[in-house]
Amino acid sequence: MQEFRTKVLIVGGGPVGLALAIELGWRGVDNLLIDRRDGSIPLPKMNGVNARTMEFCRRWGIADRVRSAGWPDDYPVRLIFCTNLRGHEFFRYDRGTALERKPSSTTPEHFQRCPQTWFDPILREQAAGMPTNTLRYRSRLERFEDHGDHVLAEVADLDDGTTMRVIADYMVACDGAKSGVRSSLGIAADGDARLSNELNIYFESSQLYAGIEERRAAMSWLVGPEGMWGALSAIDGRKTWRLWLSQLEPGVDLDSSDKAKYVRAAIGPETPFTVLGVLPWDRQQLVARHFRKGRVFLCGDAVHNLTPTGGFGMNTGIQDAVDLGWKLAATFEGWADPKILDTYEFERRPVAVRNVDEASYTFSLVSGLPKLAALQEESSRGALARVQLRERLAQQEYRREYVNEGIVLGYRYDPSPICIPDGSPAPPDRVMSYQQSARPGSRAPHVWLGPGRSTLDFFGRGFVLLRLGAGVASGQAFADAARARRVPLRIVSLEDPAVRECYERQLVLVRPDGHVAWRGDAEPGNALDVIDVVRGAAPLPVASVAPEIYRFDLGRVLPE
Repeated sequence: MQEFRTKVLIVGGGPVGLALAIELGWRGVDNLLIDRRDGSIPLPKMNGVNARTMEFCRRWGIADRVRSAGWPDDYPVRLIFCTNLRGHEFFRYDRGTALERKPSSTTPEHFQRCPQTWFDPILREQAAGMPTNTLRYRSRLERFEDHGDHVLAEVADLDDGTTMRVIADYMVACDGAKSGVRSSLGIAADGDARLSNELNIYFESSQLYAGIEERRAAMSWLVGPEGMWGALSAIDGRKTWRLWLSQLEPGVDLDSSDKAKYVRAAIGPETPFTVLGVLPWDRQQLVARHFRKGRVFLCGDAVHNLTPTGGFGMNTGIQDAVDLGWKLAATFEGWADPKILDTYEFERRPVAVRNVDEASYTFSLVSGLPKLAALQEESSRGALARVQLRERLAQQEYRREYVNEGIVLGYRYDPSPICIPDGSPAPPDRVMSYQQSARPGSRAPHVWLGPGRSTLDFFGRGFVLLRLGAGVASGQAFADAARARRVPLRIVSLEDPAVRECYERQLVLVRPDGHVAWRGDAEPGNALDVIDVVRGAAPLPVASVAPEIYRFDLGRVLPE
């Protein structure tokens, strides 16, 4: 039997597994990624890459490729609520086009429509081009054992039938919502495994908006007398579309004529189209109770299953990969204590609960639209029903699926055992609005330093100590402490008053993942102790940080 040794075995080659391979490879950590599929994406599950994921793509050097993957810059990012494409329209929300976007004050990147059929190949090419990485498709994990100091796994080649023994320091399961690894580990999940039964119908039509150009939209919510029954999404902005049918009865079996019937109900009876395929799925609201057992970690859908409303699923998983990736690399490099790996679950599980809750709540808004029997009638009663629906949809709360910068950029690792509190009050945790903060645990703020240059561009490889303003302490105490512990540290001095105002302190220590670890107006007398905390060698006691951290309840609703 062939034997393969690697530092990290990644099980699952979707976007989260590929992102982890890139993050590890970018840090020089050799890894083996296996996936039982062949790597092709016939039917995309996701369409959007949010601003935080784009910030990571910027770090990895692929943001321009994601932006230029194929989405038309002049396609309107418009949301419409209607009975069907050629029926009554109740409400629309226009967000312009990519060409019309202006630079943001909170991020150097923007949300980018990029379906999985484009996004995964970009990630795969980047991962495969790294000398540390080995990608093997059509390879299935047969079994694994955690031996305490390594993981032993058997991997079957599905093409030639051979078996390979893999010896890895750690294994990370990115194997999706039906994670076989999580099941093998006996890790339970809290929540609802079947909120509703759903079906995606993918089809092509080059004449979808013929004669109704003003109705072109990224998504059209479909509402009838029975309430919300589906949504139509643009996949490539040209000819490929997805009709999502919502809240179907369990066990519904749609033959080809049924599929065509639903498409015609959505787009009109005269518009030509060709069905490409269907994808049934269950809407879920689940978070695993643990993200790690021994030397085996779980990432992405393997630990959190979200309703797609808001587009948080894949993006939350990529955040998992970045958090775990830098900590694994730091452990291998020897400057972080292995205890730092315990903070992965501590930091990421609350974020998962928060995002799962928001996605489910947002879905409840549209799924709970009233059933108005007269909605499609050409009568005064029908007109009144449409006005009632329009007034409801105009409420600010119904925009939170699309205006959600607070969820995307506002997640925080406070409290965390490796972030040192400074006593400042936490900014509000909201969905639609986002207040940048350099409070420890927060994502370090973005400030423009010039055309195309962001403060975020300093962060990634190791720790960064920002010296902000004039007459600031040299940072020598931190430099000496970092050198003593072999912690990679770069000191960056900036006198831009806008940066000083945003970061609020003269000295700010930023982690490799771009989150603030410590800040102050003078170097601490115990700089070595600070370095030991942030590298996981002397983490703050859990009880003093957040005794309730594992008692988060699904169902919390954040303010707008």
